[in-house]
Amino acid sequence: MEQQPEVEVKVFDTTLRDGEQMPQLAFSVQEKLAIAAKLDELGVQVIEAGFPANGQSEVEAIRQVGREVSAQVCGIARVVPADITAAIEAGVDMVDVFCSTSPIQMEQSMRKGPDQVLAASVDAVKMVKDAGLECMFTPMDSTRTEDDFLVEVCGRTVEAGADIIGLTDTVGVGTPASVGEMVARVVAAVSCPVSIHCHDDFGLATANTVAGVLAGATMVQVCVNGLGERAGNASLEEVVMALKCLYGIDCGLDTSRLYEASRVVERISGVAVPRNKPVVGSNAFTHESGIHSAAVMRKSSTFEPGLMTPEMVGHRRRLVVGKHTGRHGIAQALTEAGLHPSGEELDQIVARVHQVADAGKRLMAMDLFAIAETVMQKVPAAKRTIVLDQLVVSTGDKMAPTASLQAFVDGEKRVEATVGVGPVDAAFRAVKSMLDGKLKVEIAEYHVDSITGGSNATVRVAVTVEDASGRRAYADAAHVDIVMASVDALITAINHLMRTNGQAESQPEGSRHDADAA
Repeated sequence: MEQQPEVEVKVFDTTLRDGEQMPQLAFSVQEKLAIAAKLDELGVQVIEAGFPANGQSEVEAIRQVGREVSAQVCGIARVVPADITAAIEAGVDMVDVFCSTSPIQMEQSMRKGPDQVLAASVDAVKMVKDAGLECMFTPMDSTRTEDDFLVEVCGRTVEAGADIIGLTDTVGVGTPASVGEMVARVVAAVSCPVSIHCHDDFGLATANTVAGVLAGATMVQVCVNGLGERAGNASLEEVVMALKCLYGIDCGLDTSRLYEASRVVERISGVAVPRNKPVVGSNAFTHESGIHSAAVMRKSSTFEPGLMTPEMVGHRRRLVVGKHTGRHGIAQALTEAGLHPSGEELDQIVARVHQVADAGKRLMAMDLFAIAETVMQKVPAAKRTIVLDQLVVSTGDKMAPTASLQAFVDGEKRVEATVGVGPVDAAFRAVKSMLDGKLKVEIAEYHVDSITGGSNATVRVAVTVEDASGRRAYADAAHVDIVMASVDALITAINHLMRTNGQAESQPEGSRHDADAA
């Protein structure tokens, strides 16, 4: 472990432990290593890598994390000798020993009285310190613990050698006021640093964590994307940016890596990040409203925090077209796509866009381009880079899914055959291979909805692609074959993206797609 620089508030990330306690979530060793690597790149000071008492595989996973990262590695343990022994065997730098201290948890969970809890807590801290490790003592359910007993158990464990006290709002019932008072009371009573760990049952985890810091806590316990049991934990990205931007408190992290870390955890956990999630959600810096978009184009802080920019967190600003988009925003979107309507044409396009949106239809980029091309008497086929000619897929339980695709790319006939983890993935790989360096795209979003019922249902597939510069294009397609719908949507989205980048060239007439609507 390398020496960490001094910062005002340290970050104790518990994504790999408390985050993993989210129902139906379990990380493999390799997944833990991948997440730990991103946390280390961020500059997180302490990584709680797991619960060693869960078994030898958990011990080995924690040991591997410790070998791969420069951050301190922590393991959690109950005030039970076997738990602490397992943590020591895992090679951790710190052990977080916890014990319930609220009346309800002592009675219903621990089945012990206050005197027994005190004795077990002190003995556990001593055992960790005798092993030469750093020790955090966590009075679990701190916010429901009686004030005098909380101060007593914290004081006694510090006397026994605890290096940090980890206060917790275990069931998320704290408020900024009550958490601040609790932290201030304990800070005044002990001679060691205090950490704060909050749950989000009432949506107050970030606010409560910030309140704890303002009251004297010098370590925050958080999870990437707010993962965790029930409603989750305080979100790493929200807490770090709130402290940095609103209070000028440095946590020592490279915040430009926050968006990337969020996406890695999203992919590995399978827990989607809500579009409207603060800091890292896809809508965090996205604007549709006409008044907003026009002002943001002139000065971004007009309708953004200003104190926090997308660049600060590795995100991107996006202006999208929709029901609320005004004339200025629509004009910019068309200009970026290489379409330059006259003033009269633009008025007609805006009117038609609002007519479609008022009917309740989700307005897509392809809709805007189709409307504009109709008004401007453009031919959609002339703007296509890829025109699909034929697609064949094969799959089975004893063969690798394979896709063979024939298409025209800039007028040249191309054939690609690729394998994938499934028929859709194989087909997508074939399409991307056909670009041959013209454009590197990634699938940013992929959604499938059934339009009708039954096994012969028509499905609608929506695909969003993104290039290296952050430009996105969206398209959807409907078909009774999910692979065909997926490929149609992907190719349409790529064609729109190529057009936006000014790379699309005219395609030959006579192919199947020339007769289809874009």
